[in-house]
Amino acid sequence: MPQPRHHIDTSVILESEKTIDGRFCRRYLLKLPHNYNGVFSSPVMSELMISMLTLKEFEKRHRFLDILTNVMENGKIEVYMPQNIGELLTKIKDIDSRLQPTDIEIVACAVENEALNLITLDKKLIGNKTLEREFGLKISHPKDLL
Repeated sequence: MPQPRHHIDTSVILESEKTIDGRFCRRYLLKLPHNYNGVFSSPVMSELMISMLTLKEFEKRHRFLDILTNVMENGKIEVYMPQNIGELLTKIKDIDSRLQPTDIEIVACAVENEALNLITLDKKLIGNKTLEREFGLKISHPKDLL
């Protein structure tokens, strides 16, 4: 039986291990390959690459890339490229105009890829009942899955 598909938001990866949320994120990522099929959408990958490129020192960029590679390999995280999310983008924006454009893209990718969950730290997304009802997608904080 296939494991439930979870799309993982950028915030789950970028949150510092020193915060309470960061510790929840790390625990979730450790649990991931045993319980879920983790996915990074291309908008998430773009945000991660932009974050890496803003690091000025080569050593920090290299360390960031090593950490990201390890997270993806250890978590068996796949990458999802959207196929046809144009109408979804408009629908999501109409449902919740507070969302940032990249967040709209991340939600659209999760919906199009038929994810069970979108895992995020974004307070505008977590528990957004309107989006959850409309698309059958549960939007959760990592601690909700531990």
